[in-house]
Amino acid sequence: MSLNSIAYSNTARTLAAIQQQRATGELTLGQGEQRWKLYFFHGRLLYATGNVHRTRRWQRAVKRHCPDFHWAIAPDGEPWEYDLLSQSLAQQQLSVAQAQSVIKTSLEEVLFSWVRNPLLNTEWSSQQCFSFKDNTALSLLLSGTEVEQVLEQARLLWKQWKYLELEALNPYQSPILQPALRSDSGSTPKNLVGLSPFLTGRHTLWDIATYARRPITTVTRFLLPWIQQGAILLEDIPDLLPPKAVVPAALAPSSRYRPLVAYVDDSPTVGEFLATILEPAGYRVLKIQDPLLGVAALTQHRPDLIFMDLVMPNASGYDLCSFLRKTPVFQHTPIVILTSQGSIVDRTRAKLAGATDFLTKPPDPQALLQLVRNHLQAKPAPERPKPSLGPTWNGDTPAGQGC
Repeated sequence: MSLNSIAYSNTARTLAAIQQQRATGELTLGQGEQRWKLYFFHGRLLYATGNVHRTRRWQRAVKRHCPDFHWAIAPDGEPWEYDLLSQSLAQQQLSVAQAQSVIKTSLEEVLFSWVRNPLLNTEWSSQQCFSFKDNTALSLLLSGTEVEQVLEQARLLWKQWKYLELEALNPYQSPILQPALRSDSGSTPKNLVGLSPFLTGRHTLWDIATYARRPITTVTRFLLPWIQQGAILLEDIPDLLPPKAVVPAALAPSSRYRPLVAYVDDSPTVGEFLATILEPAGYRVLKIQDPLLGVAALTQHRPDLIFMDLVMPNASGYDLCSFLRKTPVFQHTPIVILTSQGSIVDRTRAKLAGATDFLTKPPDPQALLQLVRNHLQAKPAPERPKPSLGPTWNGDTPAGQGC
């Protein structure tokens, strides 16, 4: 029997014992930087987390199951993820099914890491109780049977990961496409063009799988040939700021009105990239992939700012920008060209078409936030509220994903 199989069996017995004893406390795996925690209340699971990309894991789970959910600053309790879910449930921002899906997704990822590292030790720490303000929070607890089902899913995921010969790869690392193959040089392999905005050292393999709405095994196996050739490097990257950290006032909207930022591009991955930057900062994002049909959506929602690509299958960004400038509704709307084509000729032509600003792909998150604030800080909020818009996912949803 392999070490991974032994780790799975030991984990299953440990979880079964916690359920049978109706134990309350924390089950910790590993130590130092590699530390994972499962929180239990009377044998039922509250949440599973760890200090390896804790915020990224939270953001992935929410994006996957509750794309319209915009979280606030998390409470001080632990685990703050569970407190935030129960708080949002009480405010009817989420359903029980959505919140439990977030919990199961986090649990599966933690258990996958657990089985993947069979030599890490476990430790149980008893606690008297957790703070529950009402029965709403208790409704989110996972039963022993549900935990066992997620453990089995994690085992099958690891089995597939091993079968595809991905054992040497770390899904918490970030793939970086080497400069010689970037799209601005015109030599990016055709199969990588759609993912190239995410191969910049800012997203992990787990992140990319969520944005692409594909299993982590599928995405990693797809990138494996380029990784083996050295065309893509895998590097460690830091976690994101937790919800407890407030967005700097200089980069956040100045009022309770949440400005709407639209992005017109045939690539859904770039729109998702913008959403990961703008939404936590208090902005709404409207993603439009068909520029011709998108004119109607722009007219209907009247975004406060528009990002636009230059090269699209059905229309030119120059022509679309010029058309919008001739429309009374958009005469004064900031339009920012966001493209990998950043030559002086492109910038000059964009300015002649009426573009307000120009930004190259992939944009620096802080620079992008600062640019948005600069163009919107003097823009007054509309008299009537605008509809709340969440991310628009495209492509097929893998089994067991989505709300």
